[in-house]
Amino acid sequence: MKTLLHELDAWKDAGRTAEFWWRDDDAAEPSVELDRLIRLSDRFGVPCGLATVPALAGEPLRKGLSHASHIWILQHGYAHKNRAQSGGGAWELGAHRPKSEVLEELRQGMGKLTQLFKGRFVPVLVPPWNRIDPELFPYLPVMGYRGLSTSYKKGRPNPSVELRVADAHCDVLHWKDKPAVRFSGAEKCVKLLVDHLRDKRTGEVDASEPTCLLTHHMVMDDDAWEFVEALFAATSEHPAAAWITPAEIWPPKA
Repeated sequence: MKTLLHELDAWKDAGRTAEFWWRDDDAAEPSVELDRLIRLSDRFGVPCGLATVPALAGEPLRKGLSHASHIWILQHGYAHKNRAQSGGGAWELGAHRPKSEVLEELRQGMGKLTQLFKGRFVPVLVPPWNRIDPELFPYLPVMGYRGLSTSYKKGRPNPSVELRVADAHCDVLHWKDKPAVRFSGAEKCVKLLVDHLRDKRTGEVDASEPTCLLTHHMVMDDDAWEFVEALFAATSEHPAAAWITPAEIWPPKA
């Protein structure tokens, strides 16, 4: 964590605050892993944007989160089903089906999450597998989405001034050896966080975009959980670090 703390010191010396946010994907139902996430969130007061699969979510998840005061709900596609042909990667929100069908599913998903979670639902779309056909972008603000969150890439296209993008900069997991998913390593994770923070501080990228930690509670090993805990401990004690809520990133329009 020394590299991260050194970068935060640079923010402090500049009289600035480095904003972070936490996104966790694939929520569907209560579990011991989700309980662990909630306890960690409560312990450090770090809010979490829980990207929830509408087709799989229901009353059990609503009840399980009813007392989780730092949890916000985002929309993780609709059913988290791969609709692409083999060989082209996994897509749910791709050009493999008529746009009308994809958009109708998203509309149904937004309605379900709004009904279940009321004001704790922030209408932000998190595409499964971080993939979405850009032709869908113009429809999203019209449908009521305030934002989009995928996997961060420099030089990404800006979908719309009405659709704020806040992507994931550091995924704590290594996925290439699925199903043997594992922690990607503290050194790599810290570097990803520091690289984005430094680029923001030096004006290389949009300084208003908070730096995002991405987790997947259902498949994390103990090393990944321990890293997240150490990160929260280190940043909670630093005056130049702040963890903000999805509702602060994507507030309701006036």
